[in-house]
Amino acid sequence: MKVLSGKKELNYLRILFFTFGLGIMSWVPRFPEVKEALKLTNGGFGSLISTGALGSLISLLTVGHVVHKIGVKRVLHAASFFLMATLIILTTIDSSLIFFIANIAFGAAISAFHIAINAQGFNYQDRTGKFVITQMSGLWSAGALLTAFLSGFLVDRVSLQIHVAVLVILIFLIQTIVINSLASELLKANQNVNIEYKFKELFAGFSFDRLISLGLISAIFLEFALSDWATIYTKEEIGIKSGLNTLPFILFTMWMIFGRFTVHYFLPRFTLERLSVYASLLAGVCFLVSVFLARTVFATNPHGAFLVICMGFSLAGLGSSFLGPTFMTAANARSKHPASVVIGHVGVANIILAFILKWIVAWTAQATSLTIGLLIPGILLLTVPLYAKALKSV
Repeated sequence: MKVLSGKKELNYLRILFFTFGLGIMSWVPRFPEVKEALKLTNGGFGSLISTGALGSLISLLTVGHVVHKIGVKRVLHAASFFLMATLIILTTIDSSLIFFIANIAFGAAISAFHIAINAQGFNYQDRTGKFVITQMSGLWSAGALLTAFLSGFLVDRVSLQIHVAVLVILIFLIQTIVINSLASELLKANQNVNIEYKFKELFAGFSFDRLISLGLISAIFLEFALSDWATIYTKEEIGIKSGLNTLPFILFTMWMIFGRFTVHYFLPRFTLERLSVYASLLAGVCFLVSVFLARTVFATNPHGAFLVICMGFSLAGLGSSFLGPTFMTAANARSKHPASVVIGHVGVANIILAFILKWIVAWTAQATSLTIGLLIPGILLLTVPLYAKALKSV
């Protein structure tokens, strides 16, 4: 088997991370069409879409162990196939029951691919001494950004079913070629105990770090909420019904990418604890003010409201960009457990909290309006300073 150069291996990893974001986010900007096909209310759709967290939880508890037992290559191939298959199902059916089952499988496939590709990324980082994981996260976000642009352009031009099917089949073929090309360097079965997530290790001495878990979900829940609701919000609440309704989410993602690649410039002047306080307040205040102004001052002026929302979403993306990775770094620094177990502990808590909050947002939107529902993640951002002392250990 041909041994790859370090540069080729890194380029292949970049392609996998980029296409991962490109594929799994492809349908998000077109959620209004998915919701319409299912004939669901905001509450029903929000509850149904959140069930992907159940699949993610299953993967979190099992896939790390599976990677250790059978190797990264098989897991990546299987996850890539199920990502393609479930996305095609999710965007073509109108049955809530089938959607429920497929969405759980989709969530499981996302986490399986995520665990396997990050295990390989950390392995490359350990072997070469090159810090590449942050760069890989940026490439994932770049893929998500490109697919948001593409979706906005294709709305009203190409059907959701054809758009997603063609894209994910193409991505599956690319990923299959890349995974096979990487085979000589991919982690083999029983090669690295650091990626093993055993049930007994995950729950033995399970600890709920209140500052980390509550700070993390408060910091990142806006990203979760906007992934689910941004395009529906701009279409139903603001009145932008063309492909432009994807623009606020695109701007949010763009500024989030920019923040992740530039935050290090501020570190000589500010500690991460202090910078996180300022950034969370900036993000929360700007997001809440933009939503408030869009609903009141510009209630009869959709274009003015849309401009305000674009500005608010941009600043919210910039301010919240680095908060999640910072809390995860702090979690590892504060814990006595190995990094793999820390990821499990924090991941389980985060998934459960996110699942609960998604239901709260969905049914708040159903009982009142989506505008009121989206106030919740904005308010949570304002609470991040309460947990910032956990970042002293970073």
